[in-house]
Amino acid sequence: MGTVPLNEIVLENFWENEEEVNSVVMSCYSRMAQGDFLTRLILWGELRSDNVVEGVVTGEIPYVNNNQLLDMLEGNIQQDYYIADWSSFYSVINRCNTVLHYAPQVLERDPDFKTSEWEYIKAEMLTLRALCYFYLVRSFRDVPLVLEPTIDDSQEFQVAAADPNVVLEQLIRDLQEAELVALKKFPEGISSEYSYTKARVTKQTVWALLADIYLWMERYDECIAYCEKVIAEKVAEANERNMNYDGNYPLIANTESFKKTNVHQAYNQVFGVGNSFESIFEMPFGYQYEDKRDALRSYYGAWDVPIGAMTASTFIAEGVNEGNDVYKSTDIRAIESFDITGTSIYPIHKYVCSLISDDGSLGRTVDYSNWIFYRLTDVMLMEAEALVERNDSIDGKAVDLEKAFDLASSVYHRANLTGDKLLFSGELATLDGLRSFVLLERQRELMFEGKRWFDLVRKARREGDNSAMLDLATRKYTNPGSVKSKWIKPDMLYLPIHEDELKVNLLLKQNPEYITDKTITTAK
Repeated sequence: MGTVPLNEIVLENFWENEEEVNSVVMSCYSRMAQGDFLTRLILWGELRSDNVVEGVVTGEIPYVNNNQLLDMLEGNIQQDYYIADWSSFYSVINRCNTVLHYAPQVLERDPDFKTSEWEYIKAEMLTLRALCYFYLVRSFRDVPLVLEPTIDDSQEFQVAAADPNVVLEQLIRDLQEAELVALKKFPEGISSEYSYTKARVTKQTVWALLADIYLWMERYDECIAYCEKVIAEKVAEANERNMNYDGNYPLIANTESFKKTNVHQAYNQVFGVGNSFESIFEMPFGYQYEDKRDALRSYYGAWDVPIGAMTASTFIAEGVNEGNDVYKSTDIRAIESFDITGTSIYPIHKYVCSLISDDGSLGRTVDYSNWIFYRLTDVMLMEAEALVERNDSIDGKAVDLEKAFDLASSVYHRANLTGDKLLFSGELATLDGLRSFVLLERQRELMFEGKRWFDLVRKARREGDNSAMLDLATRKYTNPGSVKSKWIKPDMLYLPIHEDELKVNLLLKQNPEYITDKTITTAK
């Protein structure tokens, strides 16, 4: 499971003071910044979705197995493919478990290590662990739940997969505990206060993750409540900063700035500068994280890699200047997401371009754009989805649908400065119409952010059938029928367990849809 023994940091004479605790805490974050971890964020959230197709896959590319990637993009996944390797996530989990196990002892050994400090560190570790498990459950469904550290090689590694609902309920309990003691923001003096608050777990991170888990579990009341907590906190923060914004939600405006237009101001702040007001939790990167930069540049491109191993799907990009099934011609998120001038291949812009000027000219990054886990518009669209599915009315008035429209249309209107204003009427005032609009708005707003496949799986789970979801996911294929026939069963929404894990953990059982005559089901 990738729970590599951390002998060097679990010895009794190591856990002596606050500095040593903090060093292991930061190792949890730095492990998430490594290329193998980011590779899975990209592959698990985007590869099987309708967002991406093959780019340039030739030569030696860091974190890319060329033949496997091409096969996976055609809808074929085997148990020995690198997409099925979950070891980097269990490595983070083990580090979190190690801190949770050993750090309380330091309270007795170091008088400078205060209970209040341990409490917010505990919140961080519980939340990072929960985040990793949530990715694992959504990607594999059946995964081992390990809550104690792997300390040395003599420990038993035989752990059966837990029921996904058992895992999710554990995550909820952990996050509810973390919510009580997580910091609202990190104090000045630790580092650059604002960037540090975005780079480490805060109450808003806990709330956003809880909302996401509740949405996955179709517990819409709880999802809405936690989304509202995030939004209310953002409103309060905006008021404290005397931030000017239109409407009910404090979004960075794509409007006039310093007496000249700044059409792409939101993109430039969120993805270019980073640690923006709208950010909730993101992985910061700089020149010291070359390993991560190799992963992102391999898949999406970089200043000196104009085309990555994955590019935007043709149906998404083709005809976008006139408007197509995904973007209206007025939607500036198209150029913010991919090259709209292409004719047959459409390189990705998001995370690659650090600046987009009003005239469409690009400033390509030197490969250290932060990877964003949660931001305000994501949470707004989570709440919109939950409201649509709850669909409560008061005195015959569709209050949930109306609120969902307000949330989703606020995100939409920021990106369509010159387009017609949407109204809560006609198709957009119906359950099915608004459901489709929210799903499409999530695709447009969160393109290439590792969200799309999970959005589609959530749709299939809710409907109890893969058919409608596959109609969307397979639009990128010339022959979608062959992929649909392979992916139609519910188990195919999830990845196989890697054969290496089956060899060392005899209690694991392979996803039945990936079992063939040559498949390892359990080690013998």
